[in-house]
Amino acid sequence: MHSFKTTALAGAVVLALSGGAVQAQPTSEIRALKGTVEDLRKQVQELKKSSPRASTSSLEQARIDELTKQVNELRALLTQQQAAAQATTQAAVAAGGEETKEAIEARTPATQADITGLRADIENYKYDQSRLQERNIPSVTRNTRIGGSLTLRHDFSNPGAARSASSSGNGPTDIRQSGFNAAAFGLNFSGNLFRDYAEGRNLTYRLALTSQNTATSSSTTVNLTDAYLRYSFHPSTGNPEDPLGTLTLGQQTVAFGLDAQAIDPEVKAVIGNAGFVSGLGLGTRQVGLVVAGDYAPYVDFTNNYRAPLLSYSLGLLNGNGPNKADNNDYRDIAARLVYTLPVDYNSWFRQLQIGASYYRGALSLGPASTTGVTTATAKGSNDIYGFDVNWTHLPFSVSYEWAYGKQELYKQDTLVTSGKNADGYKRGVGQYINLGYTWGEQFLASSRQQGKFDDYWPKSYQAFVRFDTWDPNRSALVNDDKKVATTLGLNVFFAETTKLQVNYVRTRNQLNGAASTEAKPETHNLWQVQLNATF
Repeated sequence: MHSFKTTALAGAVVLALSGGAVQAQPTSEIRALKGTVEDLRKQVQELKKSSPRASTSSLEQARIDELTKQVNELRALLTQQQAAAQATTQAAVAAGGEETKEAIEARTPATQADITGLRADIENYKYDQSRLQERNIPSVTRNTRIGGSLTLRHDFSNPGAARSASSSGNGPTDIRQSGFNAAAFGLNFSGNLFRDYAEGRNLTYRLALTSQNTATSSSTTVNLTDAYLRYSFHPSTGNPEDPLGTLTLGQQTVAFGLDAQAIDPEVKAVIGNAGFVSGLGLGTRQVGLVVAGDYAPYVDFTNNYRAPLLSYSLGLLNGNGPNKADNNDYRDIAARLVYTLPVDYNSWFRQLQIGASYYRGALSLGPASTTGVTTATAKGSNDIYGFDVNWTHLPFSVSYEWAYGKQELYKQDTLVTSGKNADGYKRGVGQYINLGYTWGEQFLASSRQQGKFDDYWPKSYQAFVRFDTWDPNRSALVNDDKKVATTLGLNVFFAETTKLQVNYVRTRNQLNGAASTEAKPETHNLWQVQLNATF
């Protein structure tokens, strides 16, 4: 019984010691501790009186003696703390003439009314936040990220665009040299449908819309651009050393070359695409199934740099364009392979990439008609080959791309019957080289990771020159369709998501002695200013 009492008293003393504060302890707490010490002292005295010395074991007597010693030491410590607190208060009053408000508040205990008021404020805040979430913030079943873009442009051309009786939709018009293009916008939604927390094999989606304006109508139509589901068969845990691998089903861009994939304004370095992109029918999206990924990535954590040794893409597509069902039973094949030179981050050959692309399409051949749908009488091929080299080492950038297309023609096509393409194939070839120089801090990792005051963002400038050639028909009997375009441009990145582009394009058309016309002048000059803002 005595052992239990002494153990309890020892625990009380330890609790009192742990609760003792240093000089900043409020006076009320010091008084409380002093009272506790007095109570413990009285209990020790009563314990001694109720336990005769003769019946007490030597071990219990030693515990009582030690407890008495600790109580006396604690009493002395509390006396020192009280004296120190009084000295601190007197010094503060002597220095400032009166005790500071902070000192008074520090030693003033909170009342029950203060605690009740704080609890009421917390409950009111919780209610306001719940009301805001319910009434003012839209909600979705799965997490969704919303983005978009707005594009505004002004063009000036010399000579002006060829006149068209329906160019305004309201009657005859003049040759147009300058004007504002109709505003275009894009809207996209993306998110996770299934997040694999164990292995990172996530299922994501993307849905994107864009506006389309035509010169023959004042209305704006909205078309579907991206609409796909993507499954990561390689773990996408965020570790840059892991290879990537995805399976994408739906409507998406075709992985061919460099320029053909830059369809949306927010990702284009040049306002217009290369000539072969539209000439070979590459600047469009397709519906199908695509597997893509990379292999053996090189990672430099210090510079936040990742460069896979190989990147690949293989797709099975309808081949009939976006927002349409297929027009035959044949599938198109698109394949691309990119090799990145495995060098250190500080090497001049960093980010040197060599790519090869191939597109095999199937065509439905038959007589054309302007009055109704005709029946295909034969199957034709449409093979496109591409090669590209890209080197981006800030501040320098160089990109070169070459593409060759071989399209089978219907046997009654004018090009075949006239003998210009007697073998039944139309061959086109195009290429471009783009040289760029960038200065500024926006694309430096060290700058992007710095804290920024308010909405500040470092500015960057990018000047470039592009030389582009496109020959849609390489037949020796067709020598009046080649185009050569030279583009000078300046891109200004003056906000994180805003870009201003200024382009001057000089195009020379091959006439082979023919007279220059409004539709096909010998030389055409075009100035373009475009503002693109994403959100």
